Amino acid sequence: MTPHDEPGEPGTHRPAVVLLPGDADTAALVDAGAGSLAPGGSLVAIALLGANAAAYVLAVAASRLLSADAYGQLTALLGVLLVASVPALAVQAVVARSLARRPAGEASGPRERTLLLRSAATGAAVAAVAALAAPLLAAFLHVGVAGPLWLAVGLVPFALQAAVQGILQGSERFGLLAVLIGLQALGKAAGLVPLLLGGGPAAVLAALAAGTALVAGLGLLVVRTGPGGARPAGLPGRREVALAAGGLLGLLALANLDLLLARHLLDGTQSGRYAVGSVLAKVAFWLPQAVAVVALPRLTDPEGGRRLLRAALAVVAGLGALEVAGAVLLARPVLELVFGPAYGSLSAVAPLFVLQGAALATVQLVVYRSIALGRGVTGWLLVAAGALEVLVVLAVRPTGVAGVVGVAATTAVALAVLAVLADERLPRRGTGGTIGPVRPPTRSGRTP
Repeated sequence: MTPHDEPGEPGTHRPAVVLLPGDADTAALVDAGAGSLAPGGSLVAIALLGANAAAYVLAVAASRLLSADAYGQLTALLGVLLVASVPALAVQAVVARSLARRPAGEASGPRERTLLLRSAATGAAVAAVAALAAPLLAAFLHVGVAGPLWLAVGLVPFALQAAVQGILQGSERFGLLAVLIGLQALGKAAGLVPLLLGGGPAAVLAALAAGTALVAGLGLLVVRTGPGGARPAGLPGRREVALAAGGLLGLLALANLDLLLARHLLDGTQSGRYAVGSVLAKVAFWLPQAVAVVALPRLTDPEGGRRLLRAALAVVAGLGALEVAGAVLLARPVLELVFGPAYGSLSAVAPLFVLQGAALATVQLVVYRSIALGRGVTGWLLVAAGALEVLVVLAVRPTGVAGVVGVAATTAVALAVLAVLADERLPRRGTGGTIGPVRPPTRSGRTP
């Protein structure tokens, strides 16, 4: 799965192309600016933009068809959904790493089958915990319990979908990966049906769960696992999954933390306005996502991966600067055109939202590098940053949108600087996993 995909959350809705660089720019970023990572990089970039655009349509429709309070409920729940999806996303990253480091001569099939079964078990366990926590979550976010319950249901097919994408990603089958990502647009479009029929946040989550199940089923048809066989060597262990989950949890929680704080601290109307403003942060966060997706298999190389990381960081940072400039110049007309005249006043704080997302996009690359090498330092930095943001917001208790996003943007920029510096200072050799020295993967995902 693309770690995103929900109205009001990272990577979900692109309000208007005029605010940001175009699809061609992002595709060039992957195939040229990041060092020609793979021939399929452009396809992945285009597929991700298409899938996110479908979610943006859902977000815009929700902002227009739901009240500000109901829209705030929906975005808060989808933020929680993203955080609850972290274990599956961690498995996806570790699955990709495992396939990229497959021992030479290993038959295709048993490794994929084992990883899919583990991912399904992870999704089921997390879904059970989420279902038990549904009443508490409903009370904290001031929503009905049906929404959190449907949120839990969607976690099982999401885990399978993530595992399939990890297999395709790690074996560098980027053409098929692009097709599967493109199909996610259909899953997100399912959320439009209850909105058009007058349904609320819970109905949208139920439709999204059904759409995710459909995409997961199609993905399982794509990945051929073959008959069962001997246990493959070098399967990822719990430590690798835990390290990946720590990094992704910190990243995705921080990307959505301000939404939850705004929902808890501000009144219904203000939290709804904050949810609209956060769309800009999410676009800036997820727009360069294809760089990290395509780069992950090759970031497992301690030496070449460091050079690749530097090039990718430079491109993503440059894109972020363009996004902030676009927000300064074009935020008001875009907000008024897409969300309505009532949201035009958010243009004053739009650059802060975009700056937050752009800073977290650079952190995302460092997190993927840490996962590729089995490191956990970046995860601890993210956890510390999130805790600090919560303490500051709850202590200061800002009364408006500008106050909350100001704290969030400052935290994200400081974290980006610290994360890059920390990666530069760490030893060049990763943990190496259980397979041995890392070698750049071939297109088939086998080591040469």
